[in-house]
Amino acid sequence: MGKYLIFWKAKARKQYLQHLIYAQQEFGNKAFYGWVDSVKEMERRLREYPKSYSILTPFKGKHQYRGHIVMKHFKIIYAIDEPRHRVHIVAIWDMRMDPKKLSSLLT
Repeated sequence: MGKYLIFWKAKARKQYLQHLIYAQQEFGNKAFYGWVDSVKEMERRLREYPKSYSILTPFKGKHQYRGHIVMKHFKIIYAIDEPRHRVHIVAIWDMRMDPKKLSSLLT
């Protein structure tokens, strides 16, 4: 299969950094490094097996989105670009929020 490259959409990178800052300020180093470790592990797995996480069925269409849960309440959403061997991380979704707002993150 070969290794895939990971690309973060600017909005997703910003969300990730905001979650890191919040985790550090509110919960300390353990939460901060929990986020970092979870995301690093997800990226390692995506490089080898990009289809290993669940398809988000309501969002089939131009892009087939997939998601992986980190830190219990957050789903990292991504799309696979098969021909280029790339994974594009497009959003981090706080699953405690109104699910109707998720589609706005993907545009």
